[in-house]
Amino acid sequence: LVSLGLYSCGALTRGAAMSELAMRLAEGEQSAWTELYDSTADSLYHYLTALTGESDAATDILQEAFVRLFRSRNRLREVTDLKSFVFTVTRNETNRWLKDRSKRMGPLQLDSESVWRFDESILEHSELVRYALGLVSQQEHEIVHLKIYGEFTFAQIAEILGLPVGTCASRYRRALTKIQATIQEQIG
Repeated sequence: LVSLGLYSCGALTRGAAMSELAMRLAEGEQSAWTELYDSTADSLYHYLTALTGESDAATDILQEAFVRLFRSRNRLREVTDLKSFVFTVTRNETNRWLKDRSKRMGPLQLDSESVWRFDESILEHSELVRYALGLVSQQEHEIVHLKIYGEFTFAQIAEILGLPVGTCASRYRRALTKIQATIQEQIG
């Protein structure tokens, strides 16, 4: 397959490579953990920064997610979509962190812009887009982020968030409509 150039093309082949990676992870192969980290860390970090609004928290949560994945590596043999599984574990770690933080700090008093931050390197017109994203619901924002920056399908997003596929698709479209209207209104 490699000599024919088939190994690196197509969703089926990528899926097969991810299944193979999941098996290598389950066996505790060090290079497999490096490969998983290298292929997911950037998108996970941006996702976590968007969810928490804090780069230090994103780094801590990312580390905890990988620790949790390593501790439960035997379960990886049963995983059918490794990327979705990694994002689900990371999202669960984020929820734990947010819950612990709210216990320590009480209710958060943040404006909509500070809740959802993106690095300026990600978005060219970051201030305007950040403002528009701040006007959609938290769940709509998370769906947009997973779809655009995580490059997930609606089926994968539904699995990560525990929602029906149609709900994810309609919330995504609704959020994009709100964002577009806000940007057009601001531009004039």
